[in-house]
Amino acid sequence: MAEMPHIAEAWEMIERVLRRHVPAVADTLRPGADDASLDQLAGAVGDLPDELVASLRIHDGQDNPTQLLDLFDYLAFLSIEAMLEDHRVRSEALGDDVGSTEYSWMAPDRVRAIPNSSGWLRFTDSDGTGHAVDLDPLPAGQRGQVIWLPIDGPTPAPIAVSYGAWLTSLARRLDDGEFTVDSELGVLRLERDLTA
Repeated sequence: MAEMPHIAEAWEMIERVLRRHVPAVADTLRPGADDASLDQLAGAVGDLPDELVASLRIHDGQDNPTQLLDLFDYLAFLSIEAMLEDHRVRSEALGDDVGSTEYSWMAPDRVRAIPNSSGWLRFTDSDGTGHAVDLDPLPAGQRGQVIWLPIDGPTPAPIAVSYGAWLTSLARRLDDGEFTVDSELGVLRLERDLTA
């Protein structure tokens, strides 16, 4: 895989802001994933977007056992192990609803309007919700687009065209100071969320 400097630069910005404002959160960032872990993830969900792989090679999620030191907006950055577990649990609990007409009243063109798809890989988490890469979009969508997975109901539109675009947007907003620090918990809150 070719070098992806924009992913490394985004993480440098994120780490700089975390170290300055919430160093305890910065300390939760795990080292990069190895080839075996990345191969295991790809084996479970299919080919991974290069930008996601590049990011996971820098930080394989967070060690956040208390669930109090989230990356931002009370969202934890999932490790490969946690992504695999989440994917397994969602598949067992919700199945793969591709082809379902449960939400046929919607007219999506980029993201399947269903409760769950085995083509969705969540990489952030807050009590069951979070961001996911869409590895199985509808024809007008783009493989690897980022979607927001609510607790229930469909996700009708992507929020970023790619993981790299999502991570870069987060990094720039943090670097530009578009956040507050929750003084009680010591975590960052964006002034506008990344789900819309």
